Amino acid sequence: MPQFRQFITTFAFIISIFVATAISAKADPLTFSNAVALQNNGMTRVDLLSNPGVTIFGPQISFLVDIQGTVPVGGTSLLRITYTEAGGVPIVQTFSIPAFDTVFPPYSQLFTINSPGATFQGIPATLTISILGPPGFSLGPGPGQFMTHTYSFIVAQPVPEPVSLILFGTGVLGLWRKVSQRRRQGTPH
Repeated sequence: MPQFRQFITTFAFIISIFVATAISAKADPLTFSNAVALQNNGMTRVDLLSNPGVTIFGPQISFLVDIQGTVPVGGTSLLRITYTEAGGVPIVQTFSIPAFDTVFPPYSQLFTINSPGATFQGIPATLTISILGPPGFSLGPGPGQFMTHTYSFIVAQPVPEPVSLILFGTGVLGLWRKVSQRRRQGTPH
């Protein structure tokens, strides 16, 4: 019987150390990084942090952002995307973290924005990415705070390739020639 008591005492001691360690262990905070714009059908990635003011070609722009860390126990957080062009109305998208309530970090979130004001000259734009925690959760020094960062860049319409312009011009010229021939011959269209 004394061996059994010693076993129980030792077992209880080990469990108490394990519980104390688990309670004092801190989870990795929920963060994002590596915000990139995808260009050339996803073949080129433009790092928005390292290239402030870079020109990105739209009007439809896809972005990737890496999500890391631990979601609070029993809760969800939100990834909020706010895209704003100079003089325009902000476009806001939100995504649940964990994604689809089943995919926990780390993962990369893909999202696409349609630029309403992209021109050939380009228009200044910003992309603000924020992680919002559930009530009582904190990523910063106080409750309810969140992680956020704003990236600045220019959005421009791509200039058509010279070959495309030549093909278009040749087609219009051929059509014009066909119509003018029919008019000279007096043949109805």
